[in-house]
Amino acid sequence: MIERHKLHLLSFSLALLLMIVSSITQAQDIVSIQNPWVRATNPGQNISAGYMTMTSTQDVTLIRVKSDITESVEIHSMKMENNVMKMRMLDSLALSLGKPYKLEPGGYHLMLFDLKKSLSDAQTVDFEMTFKNNKGAEFTQKVKAIVKGSENNHHQLQQSDHEHHHNH
Repeated sequence: MIERHKLHLLSFSLALLLMIVSSITQAQDIVSIQNPWVRATNPGQNISAGYMTMTSTQDVTLIRVKSDITESVEIHSMKMENNVMKMRMLDSLALSLGKPYKLEPGGYHLMLFDLKKSLSDAQTVDFEMTFKNNKGAEFTQKVKAIVKGSENNHHQLQQSDHEHHHNH
């Protein structure tokens, strides 16, 4: 009787493990991330930006991004209005099936605030990105981004260079 109970428990555990592994694999199969990178920072600079191309196999919405190197990651848009570049925080970012969505300098991007350390070329930054599908189910995807761009820091990010509309 005890052996039968152990066998049922083992079967249940294996089934549960397969469901978890399947959902992890499924999450990575839903959104493909290409060329993730984060801009290197100068000494004393406590903000940076993240970029990548995301392509989804279904309509999903990016609703949250976290990283262990920062207190806050926000999704932002950037566009020219009346000859002034304006940056705005977004609550989410909708991805359409099959359409590559670029997070790039001068456009949509991730803002990393209150960095816990400076970022140097060739370091990596880990992100946990949370998406929601049209049925309301959430899934997360881990992304490892390379730090680069110190040679381009004449475009360096300083909070005073951008107009922010936040509810911090």
